[in-house]
Amino acid sequence: MKALFVGLTGIMLVMSSGCVTMVDQNTMAQQQADMEKLRENVQRIQEKISGIELEQQNLQRDVGSIKGAPREDLVVRNRLDTLERQVQSLSAARDADRKQIVSQVANIVGSSSGGSSGHASSGHGGGGSAQVGVEHVVEAGQTLSAIAAAYKVKSSSIKKANNMKSDTLRVGQKLFIPKS
Repeated sequence: MKALFVGLTGIMLVMSSGCVTMVDQNTMAQQQADMEKLRENVQRIQEKISGIELEQQNLQRDVGSIKGAPREDLVVRNRLDTLERQVQSLSAARDADRKQIVSQVANIVGSSSGGSSGHASSGHGGGGSAQVGVEHVVEAGQTLSAIAAAYKVKSSSIKKANNMKSDTLRVGQKLFIPKS
């Protein structure tokens, strides 16, 4: 745009030069009017250029902020992914701890029940055959599957040995736990 201004100024100089004696008054007045119009046009063009430059700066700033926004989103997304992996890791660790605790409790229950109330019995089980096992007294909150896991036997073995038709237990109920 500056080159246009320089070019227009050069044209004005060429037009204004020449022999004054050969140019009449009307032509000079016309040239001066044309020069004034050219100056006004140049001034308007310079104002437009300034406005365009300002708008370009604003657009560059906006583009910069837009380019920055996805990076922030990416940072947030990466942080969320990291947190999600941590939650999954903690959940897996919690499950492993839970299994370990259940196993330890089962061993404690099995060893304490097995040492104090183990007995051989011929009255339990099908067909009148003698089975070896222990007696377990059901406590509040216990389930058949948890008791079976504690003694490392199948739930179906306990049900069969006690002639049970369902998994329903009562607090204080005595169960014969067959040795596997």
